[in-house]
Amino acid sequence: MPIEKNSDISKVISDAVARIAHDIDANVILFITKDEEIDPVLEEAFTLNINCPLFMKGEHNLFIRQDDYKTSILKSIDGSLVPIKEVLRELVVKKILDIGHKVVCVTDESIGAGYTGLIFIFEVDKVFFKTSAHKLTENIDPIVFDSVLNLAIEIAKEGREGRHIGTAFIIGDKENILKHTKQMIFNPFAGYPEEQRKIQDPSLKETVKEFSQLDGAFIIDKDGTILTAGAYINIKDDDIELPQGLGTRHRSCAALTKAESDILAIVVSESGGIVRIFKKGKVVTKLTY
Repeated sequence: MPIEKNSDISKVISDAVARIAHDIDANVILFITKDEEIDPVLEEAFTLNINCPLFMKGEHNLFIRQDDYKTSILKSIDGSLVPIKEVLRELVVKKILDIGHKVVCVTDESIGAGYTGLIFIFEVDKVFFKTSAHKLTENIDPIVFDSVLNLAIEIAKEGREGRHIGTAFIIGDKENILKHTKQMIFNPFAGYPEEQRKIQDPSLKETVKEFSQLDGAFIIDKDGTILTAGAYINIKDDDIELPQGLGTRHRSCAALTKAESDILAIVVSESGGIVRIFKKGKVVTKLTY
């Protein structure tokens, strides 16, 4: 095992990894450590270069070491696992991880997450696989993207007040979005400080669900600040080609993401149970519940 620190803790972690991988029938074991070959002087202030020894299960359930995967991640803040999830997203893009794979991830104190050693299990479900394969977080904070997507999925599943509702979330650089939108009703988020309008804030979840009943779309800056709800997208959609049955909301969102390539739109269908993600004018992911 790659953990070679001279401590009893490292041996316990290594033994635990082997047992867990066997017990859950894992496909991959991934170790994430700081790349000691990189000169610390060359590292960016907010990023960390990492080396990832990778083991894939082969014949007779034996794990075979692959070429080490090297990349860089944002330095972890308060023990967040988001940077590690971004490594997993990269491995999906590289076609190393596939849907249904179970991964045992191991990190040590070198990545600065505040842990002496950390083991966690991750299963690549259809949502994570599809969103990773299309590189949907390359221009948007991954926490923001995950927060919006989870909200959209909950709205699609639950509806509101016993009925299905449709809504849309537009995420990206606010200047590029606002030049294509108009506020048709009073903005319910007007007047509140930015720090109280973060989509990542769990305390805002019910508020967002309540305002999802309004006509129009939510506009969310790429850092997660909710700019408005009930916004009208003012853009031509004549050259947009979508599957039959998708209405004005979907067409407008598609047109906006085509006009501004760094923008994403997540749309909940009014018929209920369907979430579509638009990028560059096309439906890149459809999730059905």
